[in-house]
Amino acid sequence: MKILFVDDEEVIRDLFQEIFGSEYELVLAGTAEQGLSLAESETFDLIITDIRLPRMNGIEFITKLREKGVDTPFIVITGNQDIQISINALRLGAVDFFLKPFRMEAIRYSLLRFKNLFYAGKDLVDKRMFQVRESRQKFALLPRLGNLNQYVHLILKSLAHLPNLHNEDQLSLKVALYELIGNAIEHGCAHINYHQKQELMFQENDYFSYVDKICESKEEWIQVEVDYDDTRVTVILEDGGDGFDPARVPDPVQDPNASQLSGRGIFLVRMNVDSLSYNDKGNQVTFVKKLQKVEVKPV
Repeated sequence: MKILFVDDEEVIRDLFQEIFGSEYELVLAGTAEQGLSLAESETFDLIITDIRLPRMNGIEFITKLREKGVDTPFIVITGNQDIQISINALRLGAVDFFLKPFRMEAIRYSLLRFKNLFYAGKDLVDKRMFQVRESRQKFALLPRLGNLNQYVHLILKSLAHLPNLHNEDQLSLKVALYELIGNAIEHGCAHINYHQKQELMFQENDYFSYVDKICESKEEWIQVEVDYDDTRVTVILEDGGDGFDPARVPDPVQDPNASQLSGRGIFLVRMNVDSLSYNDKGNQVTFVKKLQKVEVKPV
């Protein structure tokens, strides 16, 4: 995966290179202007940028990229005093954010989740791990974190023909599906709560494999129903877990330091969809994403 990392502090760039340089193809930039030039001339799978940059800040940087038609997913790095700015970044399509001082383990976890973003996932269909149950777009997914990116790809592929599905809509749907399917696997099937997840992230060398081993011992499926027309996409996702109370999940706006690794998922989804609701038990979630209207230009 090719990543553009933009930060004006040389020590931070060097540290990022030292930690992740052997795992990913990294390109480093010290200014937004340099990052803008690189993003226009090269193709990246992900952009990570600090909010506070000289001359042109991170929001202006991403805004200019979007104006130029560059829709690469991005992560923002911010301080507590800039949390409102980070919310604006999420509205531009940020897939995650990190508060300074951040832990490199938090970034490592986020990068792992998106590592296989562009894999086709055909092998999962052949192995019947991803099944189309009805012509109404009902899917069944074996709970495997290792397949998460490919599951999302396959679901979005079923929507690819929608005329009103713009790049911004696809990115929002990706973020929502990643977070919610990931939650269904970790918390619904594996029964790992947020506190346990934080501890396991630092204890286990391969957290993904640890979760998948738990899920392999159970005969459970995650049900995903996708309903759409030319105005909106509705997704209903249900797991076989005990459910949870979404109101108890930390809100990063109210408590920015509540969690570095967990608790941001529901917040990220809410920022990317038009409505989000849970059943009383908390093991079924429904979200709606409204689609932009296609402008028909006169001939």
